[in-house]
Amino acid sequence: MKTIVWEVNQGIGRLTLNRPEVRNALNGEMFEEIQQVLAEARERDEVRVLVLTGAGPVFCAGGDLREIQGLGPLGTRRLLNEKVRPLIQSLMLLDKPVIASLNGPVAGAGIGVVLACDLVLASQDASFIPAFGKIGAMPDAAMIYFLVQHIGPKRIKELIFRGEPLSADQAYSWGVYNRVVDRAMLEGLTAEWAEELATGPTLAMGLAKRAVRDALRMPFDAFMDLESASQSLLHVSFDHREGIAAFLEKRRPEFQGT
Repeated sequence: MKTIVWEVNQGIGRLTLNRPEVRNALNGEMFEEIQQVLAEARERDEVRVLVLTGAGPVFCAGGDLREIQGLGPLGTRRLLNEKVRPLIQSLMLLDKPVIASLNGPVAGAGIGVVLACDLVLASQDASFIPAFGKIGAMPDAAMIYFLVQHIGPKRIKELIFRGEPLSADQAYSWGVYNRVVDRAMLEGLTAEWAEELATGPTLAMGLAKRAVRDALRMPFDAFMDLESASQSLLHVSFDHREGIAAFLEKRRPEFQGT
């Protein structure tokens, strides 16, 4: 059985972590299969938005400790540099919207994967469990890198040092989740957002996503150069012309992502 399930329907690519028997723990095989899907999503124009979710009651329990235990220090470093880092980068650099739909708790390295997504929709039972300290480790999978952008150093240190889970409502109040709903409503909310984004101007979204990412590390003038170059590119796109025409004609635009 593959470690993931991948399907595309009406512009929406849905990637499901599929190791429910081990709470979707991430192992080397899963990292490779997710990377293959992300490469496919990047190349296929019909994929307009990506949804990432998990099979079973848990979104992701983090890294597969049984596998990691046998790697040793050099093997662990290779895993982080050769599999984890490229996966996080692929999610960040994918010029299409990525929605994490948290069907249940997320822990450990799974947190980094979630935070690399653009939007996070969560069920009420999707607690946020930074459990690294429980095993004498520090957070990895870029968790600290992303959390600094969300909640600031003091709260991050509290999370890491105490290792206490955040409830979904707490994660929402801290700005980590975009929405929290009852478990029964999550699928419908995810479909609603995915369908909306899939019919939107995804070329503009991709450039905006890049600008948001780069704004955190660029000087003002360099960012303004990026902004003006991106906007001039969009000015000659089909979606921009269609958006202007639809506005003038008082109708709904039909974007193509080009």
